[in-house]
Amino acid sequence: MTDDEELSPTELVGKQLLHVTTSWHHYPGHQPSLLHLWLHLESLGPVQIHTPGTGLLLQKDQPHEPYSMDEYGYVTVTDGPPDVPVAQFVGQRIRSVREIRYKDSHVDFAAGLTLQFPARSIRLLALDDELVIASDQHLGTVEAYLHEDVVLARVVQTSASHPSQWNAWTTSGQYLYLRYRHGEGSVEQHPSQDVETWDGEDSRLWTLWDDGTGSGIIELAAFLTMAGLQLAPNADV
Repeated sequence: MTDDEELSPTELVGKQLLHVTTSWHHYPGHQPSLLHLWLHLESLGPVQIHTPGTGLLLQKDQPHEPYSMDEYGYVTVTDGPPDVPVAQFVGQRIRSVREIRYKDSHVDFAAGLTLQFPARSIRLLALDDELVIASDQHLGTVEAYLHEDVVLARVVQTSASHPSQWNAWTTSGQYLYLRYRHGEGSVEQHPSQDVETWDGEDSRLWTLWDDGTGSGIIELAAFLTMAGLQLAPNADV
């Protein structure tokens, strides 16, 4: 893998966050604004996250140097800082990477990603061509238009133990394969439950974790909590 190569969000799943670097645009008379974010991940190195237009672009790339923009101010590069919300997760593994879509009556596009860590999640969003890192805060009126496909309408258990596994469908109709074996849980997205459809570009890993128990048995409720999924109120289970 070379620098500037675009990465799939799936490649972040299961990786430990080692370090965070940010770059900031300083414009006269304004508060500094976040320009770029780099997540330094085990086995991948620095992954740059920025907003070239609609959505986020992830690519393997080294942090750039500070530079001047003349009348447009200047750009600084900082390790951390600790008050950047994502820095609190240094040392932890990314358990899940899920797409966030912006939907209203006119548009539907990928607006960002949710990165789930063991303790909590964080959202990386491209809003009005700006990179926004959102931890627990509500983002105001835009929240009504941000959606994650994490609510399950139907779940069918196909094995109770060694492994514990289920076929599941979200409220939008997306098929998910849930599996837990040797203490490792995973969620995979596929076009359908027919394994013959699992090799294409519509298949990807959503979630991966290892709880260190080596167990092959887990209850559905516990699995969903670990995976960041939830049942619809009227779910068929």
